[in-house]
Amino acid sequence: LRFALSSCGAWRVVDGEFNYETFYNNIVDFFEVVETPEDKSIIQELLLWWNRKIFGRSKVSEYSPQ
Repeated sequence: LRFALSSCGAWRVVDGEFNYETFYNNIVDFFEVVETPEDKSIIQELLLWWNRKIFGRSKVSEYSPQ
């Protein structure tokens, strides 16, 4: 989304001061590096909410976090 909204003519990993690789790794870490059971519960709720928005309620059981 950031690239699509920018005036940059070509995609690159580092765009000015924004590093897409670091951004991606931070998102992955948010979901995978869970320190407490409470954090895990919050992440599972967020993924369930997101999957409902993307796939719809009728298919949510197929895309529920494991």
